[in-house]
Amino acid sequence: MRRLAPACLALAAALLGCSPGSGSGEGGGPAEASENSAASSRPAAERQVAYTDRLPIARYSYTEAENTAIESAQQVLTRHCLREYGIAYEPAKPDRDVPRPADRRYGLSSATEAARFGYRPNSDAIRNERIPLPEDALPVFYGNRGAVPDGGERVMYKGKEVPADGCFGQSVKKLSKEYDEPAGSAVASRIATEGYTKSLNASPVREGFRKWSACMQNSGFRYASPMDPLNTPAFKGKTVSAKETKTAIADVRCKEETGLLGIWFKAESRIQKADIERNAKALEGLRTAHHRKVEAARRIVVEG
Repeated sequence: MRRLAPACLALAAALLGCSPGSGSGEGGGPAEASENSAASSRPAAERQVAYTDRLPIARYSYTEAENTAIESAQQVLTRHCLREYGIAYEPAKPDRDVPRPADRRYGLSSATEAARFGYRPNSDAIRNERIPLPEDALPVFYGNRGAVPDGGERVMYKGKEVPADGCFGQSVKKLSKEYDEPAGSAVASRIATEGYTKSLNASPVREGFRKWSACMQNSGFRYASPMDPLNTPAFKGKTVSAKETKTAIADVRCKEETGLLGIWFKAESRIQKADIERNAKALEGLRTAHHRKVEAARRIVVEG
């Protein structure tokens, strides 16, 4: 059996069009939000606040439970497909103990993560998924991942042609083709992206940046906005330096002292609400499509 690196899983999700989760950071800002369940690893006084999942556009995404239902249905369909090739497959149970990272839509928000990881991703939240199949069966699961152009050589398994995207990709596409609403999804994605971008120029946010910058300067760091340290080349190497952690800790402290995260969230929420009102019909169509897809997924899981 083969353990897949997180980068491979991300690539597979991108190529196969896996369903986004609730609050999936579709905007232009640093991605995903949610509370970190590993409370024991944090000081008791630190309270994590999810911003992305509470933005107005998040109600047009899948909830965590809905996403789980869809992913379970994809696994059922994948198992059926693999059975046609004589391959027995039972997906590994997800690791429920893996914590989720603190919300980074507006940059760092957790003092604990800042002290441990600086500006790097929370390595505690990296999942190492195991595909419970022998090596020679993996091409049936994944296919060619879109690497072979039409007319090129196809993946074969014991004399039988494999779907171009493998059994898993075929399963993902089956649900997507029948139930996804591309036009509505594009509208929701645009609102999430533009809401973040427009918020950068909102007067309360710009004033918040000014106060945050002054606070950082008092700690010996010169940055005009919270995005600047994220792009510091010295903070992209293999090792998290003492300077990086000190900067990251000051970053979070200054956000707390100035109330920047709440200010930023309110500003983006106002922008998104106005855009949602202008696109109500398309977004309601997306919500309807989501409900239909989740209902279909739950039926597939029940039927097995």
